Amino acid sequence: MKLKATINALVLFAALATSAAQAAAEEIDLASYLRRVEGNNQALDIARNEVAQTEATKRQALAGLLPNAGLRVGYTRNLKEIEQPVASYATSSAIPGVYPVTYTDQVVSYKNELDLAAAVNFNIYDAASVSRYKQASEGLEARRTGYDYQRKAVLNGAKKLYYQALLMDEVVKVRESSEKIAKESYDSAQAKFKAGLTTELEALMAEVAWKEKAPETAEAKRNREIVLLNLKQLAAIPSDAEVALTESLEKYPEPPSKLGLDGILSARSDYTLLLQQKSLSKLSIAVARDAYLPTLSGSFAIADQGFADDFGFNDYKSLAVQFGLKATLPLYTGGYREAKLAEERIGLAISDIRIAQKRESIKNELTSVDLRLQEAKARIESVKSVVDVAQRAYDRAANAFKSGVATQLQLNQATVGLEGSRLQYLSAVYDYLSAYFDWEMSVGR
Repeated sequence: MKLKATINALVLFAALATSAAQAAAEEIDLASYLRRVEGNNQALDIARNEVAQTEATKRQALAGLLPNAGLRVGYTRNLKEIEQPVASYATSSAIPGVYPVTYTDQVVSYKNELDLAAAVNFNIYDAASVSRYKQASEGLEARRTGYDYQRKAVLNGAKKLYYQALLMDEVVKVRESSEKIAKESYDSAQAKFKAGLTTELEALMAEVAWKEKAPETAEAKRNREIVLLNLKQLAAIPSDAEVALTESLEKYPEPPSKLGLDGILSARSDYTLLLQQKSLSKLSIAVARDAYLPTLSGSFAIADQGFADDFGFNDYKSLAVQFGLKATLPLYTGGYREAKLAEERIGLAISDIRIAQKRESIKNELTSVDLRLQEAKARIESVKSVVDVAQRAYDRAANAFKSGVATQLQLNQATVGLEGSRLQYLSAVYDYLSAYFDWEMSVGR
């Protein structure tokens, strides 16, 4: 009796602990889960940083169009005097009209030298810099488009993973229910065998049927934990956090209506990205052509120098104010410009081919998704009726078994039929939802 009381107490404690864990579990619906994925997913975080990096590249290209200014301040202390021969005076000689110049060494340096200069350089005409800025702007838009496509792909996978976790949870429930039914059948068969109402073979078959269910239940639980771990990792949820998914596999949207191809193409980020890459190829050709054009730049500078043996810097000053223009005309670069132009033209041709390929790929993708939706929807309707029939068959078999009319084998067959039809239904719903999410991805949603 003490052992039985202890076992009952442990069972009650386990039940209370499970209830407390479920109560403490955080409830997460699909919308909140997707928000977590978008905000916390590391792959998307990297993509957002790449967008910010491209924005910095655009600012660098803009700097090539704007003037740049600089200020220079310098100080020199001469530790040794510098002497230089300097013409000092002329003397007469024996030759009339000739006056040789006499040179003497004189100090030509100051102990302190200070110079201050400011300069501004600016482009007046530089077609290549303008094209590079346009290219950087288009590159930023392409990066943003690529991020949008990556975000949709990650969220599409997140939705599938969320409902896969629901499916795995339902599989565990079905397996546990099936194991419980098999245990009850085993207990009933054992009682009947001891009472002499059935054979030992019936009792043994019931025991085998019950013990076969335990590994199936354990495998289903393991698969559920793996899916839940992946679900948490995608949204950066701690692996030891308790979560409860609040959506249901019993609810699913109606089949979508067909949309026009042009509208779909305009909403597809990956197709838009190819169009932007084509635009970038055109700008690359423009940059290559601009390499043939001259450039014109200007400069303005002010420089002041002071020399003195003391720190007043009043002994000697030199102020310079300069304005300059510089024109550069590239003449020959060893064939580099011609090769670069040819390379970019080939890139433009490749872009056209890729756009045509993507267009056909999207058509095929839409057809495939539509077929999957139709097949999954038809399978749902078909399996629904099978579940109803299997449920009625199981109810009758269970009543007949209790009355002693049906055998254990018949009850097991009815149980297996109900379990299989229920799992087929849930699997069909998941396949339909998976196809529906792929349809949303295919039409750019």
